[in-house]
Order: sequence, then C-alpha cells, then structure tokens
Amino acid sequence: MIKGNLRVHIPNPHKNDIGANLLMKILQEAEIDRKKWEKL
Repeated sequence: MIKGNLRVHIPNPHKNDIGANLLMKILQEAEIDRKKWEKL
C-alpha cells in the first residue's frame, strides 16, 4: 500500500483475506481514514 512517500507492506504469507483488526492497524499506520478507505 502506498500513500505519497509512505509505503506500508501488508504481511500476508497465506494469501487469504486479512482480518479487520490487522486492516485497521495498517490504515492507522498509513494515516488513512476508514471512511476514505471504504470508498475505494
């Protein structure tokens, strides 16, 4: 996931969907608002 100069790697070695908790942590780290994410 990339936002401007910030690059966040999403660990997913099993290639399945990630859980909601992990997604929320990743979005917080990337400073992406949940509502904005849901619009994508």
